[in-house]
Amino acid sequence: MNIQNVTVAGGGVLGSQIAYQAAFKAFNVTLYDINQQALTAAKNRITALRGGYKQDLNVTDSDFDNGLAHLNYTDDIDSTVSHADLVIEAIPENAAMKTTFYNQIGNSAPDTAIFASNSSTMLPSQFAEQLAVLNAS
Repeated sequence: MNIQNVTVAGGGVLGSQIAYQAAFKAFNVTLYDINQQALTAAKNRITALRGGYKQDLNVTDSDFDNGLAHLNYTDDIDSTVSHADLVIEAIPENAAMKTTFYNQIGNSAPDTAIFASNSSTMLPSQFAEQLAVLNAS
């Protein structure tokens, strides 16, 4: 599969970094979060990455801005996954929130989408029922 469109769900510290890194590598990235306030915080986190990219990776402002050009933000969950080749879930470590997220995207994600989780404390098997619905839709 040729991955071009990446959705990152969750614009916290790790989600923001994942989203920007994918955009920096020229993937079309949509960062989803639950409301505009959360998206504004994510934008601020991503903007704050500039200094580290310049210092640690010798990236120019132009290179950093090119990454930003590949990044879109939305709080509309249906539209964000409807064209995704890869969905990376990076929402808080809360089972109810993750279950709700997987239930919401079940009818909107393409059959060919690949799903990944950035969870560090929860097992994917905890969401097997929701993932089975995704596979069946």
